[in-house]
Amino acid sequence: METGRAELQVRPARHSYSVGVIDMFLRMVISKATSLRSAAGVFELLATHPLFGGQMPCANSGRSWMLRIGLFQLTCEKEKADDWVWMMDHTIQLGPYKCLIIIGIRLSAWEADRRPLRHEDMTSLNLTPMEQSTGEVVYAQLQATLEKTGVPRAIVSDGGSDLKRSMEFFHEDHPEVSHVYDAKHKMALLLKKELEGDERWSQFVKQANQTKLKTTQTSLAFLNPPGLKTKARYMNLDSLVSWGRRALAYLDAPIDDSLPPVDRQKLKEKLGWLRSYRKALQRWSELLAIVHGAERYVQTEGIHSLICDELQQQLEPLATTRAGRRMVRDALGFFAEQSAGLHAGQRLIGSTEVLESIIGKYKRLQSTHSKGGMTAMLLSIGAILGTTTTSIIRQALETVRTAEVAAWCKEHLGITLQSHRRLTASATKPG
Repeated sequence: METGRAELQVRPARHSYSVGVIDMFLRMVISKATSLRSAAGVFELLATHPLFGGQMPCANSGRSWMLRIGLFQLTCEKEKADDWVWMMDHTIQLGPYKCLIIIGIRLSAWEADRRPLRHEDMTSLNLTPMEQSTGEVVYAQLQATLEKTGVPRAIVSDGGSDLKRSMEFFHEDHPEVSHVYDAKHKMALLLKKELEGDERWSQFVKQANQTKLKTTQTSLAFLNPPGLKTKARYMNLDSLVSWGRRALAYLDAPIDDSLPPVDRQKLKEKLGWLRSYRKALQRWSELLAIVHGAERYVQTEGIHSLICDELQQQLEPLATTRAGRRMVRDALGFFAEQSAGLHAGQRLIGSTEVLESIIGKYKRLQSTHSKGGMTAMLLSIGAILGTTTTSIIRQALETVRTAEVAAWCKEHLGITLQSHRRLTASATKPG
């Protein structure tokens, strides 16, 4: 987007800094993984440059801008239409709260430029911290979200028990709304089904963990296996299987050109066990290729009446083993259920990958500025979404006051974990 220099130099009402400076500060933090303090430090270094005119916003100013824009994006009026698709999930952190997040997009907007969804495509619809998440509580928030967009065409979720229960209540009032099960979570469950019964996989994970302990402080540390995440581990197996194949290839033909020579005997002692997993690694790689093929297709093409025919043509050539053919069969069965009732030309979004990515970016922002608890930074989710133009920055900062952010936090978060820590430290201080 081209923005004139004069527009960038405009200052929102009651503000000391120009829209251009605010925009650049927020881009550093949200898009370039810079902390608020680091962004303030960059501006301090560049303060003498004529483009910035000596403007040096501090970290607290940047935080205030981000939260006010986030609250504006959450509460501003949305266009009501019958083609909205909502995505919902929870984010969990240290402390008693989990937060229900609902974002949305118009199907017409996605159809006009059909591709995997990006953060800027999405709209903030609901952000509700809750100590207890039940079907009834989530249902109440679905009802509240109706007031913003009208009845949606579909709702996509990962099938969590409270989310599933809330949709049962919601369907009693709105049976026409489709509930779509996120394709990535389903494919992860199919992968889990295959691997949990595979004794070779359990042994492979155990030996990889043992190898990590044995090689970390040695000259073979460059071959350290990655660790599996404890949460949603079947959605994150790629790195371990890829490591196995790369390490096995190196074991077969070590590369010493222009590198320090490797002790071949030690290499064989520490990683020789991988040779017995050659066929298993090929089989697991095949399963992952099927999983990723299905996920990529759904992210671009969505769910529609011809999905099984088209996916069958793409996935069957990948399946050369019995496990692979089972995976393709089960995946096609799932997509047949998801597409049932859709007429020719109808298409639904079938993946919450973009929501998972947004939650990941929020957690990165949160972890940079607090130690685990849920704070006002929750509102940064609204600033992550959509395209934050200079006109939106002006409108948000001229509309939403700092006091309104504080009021939202008091209503939805109460006393935060950080506040509890400060109060405890103060109460126990000697004297």
